[in-house]
Amino acid sequence: MERHLTQGVTEYWLRLPSKYKEKLAQIRVWKSLRIATDGDDIWVRGIPPSQLHSEEIRSIPFKKIYFQRENALFLLDGNLPEERLKTSLLWSPIDKALPVETPTYNFNYFGIQETINFRIVPSTVEREAAAQLISLATLDAAIPKMPAVRLQPLQWILIENQALLIGLPLLALPGKVFWQTENFLLPTGYDFEYPELRTYFRQKINQHGKSIIVMQTNNTYFKISKEDLQKLTISGYRLSR
Repeated sequence: MERHLTQGVTEYWLRLPSKYKEKLAQIRVWKSLRIATDGDDIWVRGIPPSQLHSEEIRSIPFKKIYFQRENALFLLDGNLPEERLKTSLLWSPIDKALPVETPTYNFNYFGIQETINFRIVPSTVEREAAAQLISLATLDAAIPKMPAVRLQPLQWILIENQALLIGLPLLALPGKVFWQTENFLLPTGYDFEYPELRTYFRQKINQHGKSIIVMQTNNTYFKISKEDLQKLTISGYRLSR
């Protein structure tokens, strides 16, 4: 039934409590969007079907998604009208209604693991893992038994008594797993508290893009230089040990 109702829909609407307005910052660059205020709610329209399930939309909390059919608005998974069509709202382009406001941050760097004043928090959005941190003892036992072709897609670097492996597919070995956004590696199951500011933080911490920033669940991080990454081979691994 829902497939029939949404057939031919060219845009979707988003409804959000006004107190979470800042969560829309990550979609303000979408030129097709228009925004209006209705009491304690904000309405956004113009979301194309191709972006409906994008990371940016999925990460907005407390939202409701609607589609229009004739003179009514239906919830995305609903079969009955939820709202009458909003015809009296004053619509504005989203980039005009949500001007960019970036706070001033005081970054103090003291060493390899540095406390930073932005946070990662648990996230329900699922993403593909892109890196893993594995103990050397585990790799010592596994690497000699692996075919060379299995290691070809992977790069690696030694970090104390562990190895950070980057690339897909990852090895089926126990370890700490990360997903990647821009030049950040974040523990799986976590995201930035304000994902829309990740580019700002990346520019402050890694201005020239020469490093990969590995975040920890305690809101510390360490950097690795991209130039220090090596192809993972059996011979290269043996030489490093």
